[in-house]
Amino acid sequence: MTMQGKKKDLSARSASVLMVGASSPAMERKMHRLHAEGFVVTQAETICHAELFSEAQYFDAAVYDESLAEVEQLSLARIMRMRWPWMRLIRCGNSALAASALFDASSASEANLPATIQGCL
Repeated sequence: MTMQGKKKDLSARSASVLMVGASSPAMERKMHRLHAEGFVVTQAETICHAELFSEAQYFDAAVYDESLAEVEQLSLARIMRMRWPWMRLIRCGNSALAASALFDASSASEANLPATIQGCL
């Protein structure tokens, strides 16, 4: 199966996204936007919760919110790369981390987040 075939398979079902970051109005807007686009979204408020949720269920992608400290983002990204290599890691917000090789993509705006995730899958 080609990569293009895999993309088609993923888009045929609802992609599961783990949003990692503190609860806030901005986080709620991002989650609602993703739900409206057909994503199944789970929120993990801490990196510990993100690890626990990732062990318990399958996620196609994890979105790191700017509310997480950069050290936490890098730590969690390293863990996820090792334990769940298929999961796409997306950085949301403006940061020098966006260029890090640990992340598959970055989205500077909430409005572009669904398209950014689809582009990675």
